[in-house]
Amino acid sequence: MMGFWTLAMLAYPETQARAQAELDAVVGRTRLPTFADYPHLPYTRAMVTERLRWRPMAPITTPHRATEDDWYEGMFIPKGTICLASAWHMNHDPEVFGENAEDFDPARYLDASGDIAPGLSELKKDGHFTYGFGSRICVGRLMADNSLFINIAILLWATKIERKKDGSGRFLPLDVDGWVDVGLVMLAGSIIYLYADANVSVSVVDRSHMRPRLLHASLRLRRCLHRNVNSGHYEHEVAYTGEKSRALIHLL
Repeated sequence: MMGFWTLAMLAYPETQARAQAELDAVVGRTRLPTFADYPHLPYTRAMVTERLRWRPMAPITTPHRATEDDWYEGMFIPKGTICLASAWHMNHDPEVFGENAEDFDPARYLDASGDIAPGLSELKKDGHFTYGFGSRICVGRLMADNSLFINIAILLWATKIERKKDGSGRFLPLDVDGWVDVGLVMLAGSIIYLYADANVSVSVVDRSHMRPRLLHASLRLRRCLHRNVNSGHYEHEVAYTGEKSRALIHLL
């Protein structure tokens, strides 16, 4: 989730600049953001929602079984039918999210005054369909929202993320759709693997100008970002073996 958020920061730098301006105004430069700042950071919160909508981790939602016969747009769905909803298609429906549904635009969740827009329809009460719906909706969605919020807020507070430049000082080209996503796959033995293919090259600038303790924290964030996100020019497989699981990340 944070990897694709970083891709959004590279592709849509204006959204990063707006979130950082909000953080500077609310949090300032002498401390890190905390959950106490949550009510006062509507654009950052909207960025979390937009991130979940723009690139859902699992493009297909949890299977549902029809509990009774039904008709949908002339198609008969017998009782007992297993139905798979496309979260990706639903999240990018221009009739629901506007003509710019393919773009990363957190402002779609804000009103004219810049606050979170009230009255999201029951159809998309989370602002997206990534968590599913009904009795099979993701039970960890609140924890996921909070985790994304604090990670994004701290990273944007501490760093500026931008594409690397060539010898002439021009930003290297970026293909937002230049990746392959097979989703999150869990098999017997807790094997989890993810394939990614993107020409992402990241440059991170330290935004901090404060006492040494906070400077040290921001430098740690910068090292973690490079270690976990920068996949430019990698042509080898990185493997991690845990005590009970194995994760394979192919950076092509």
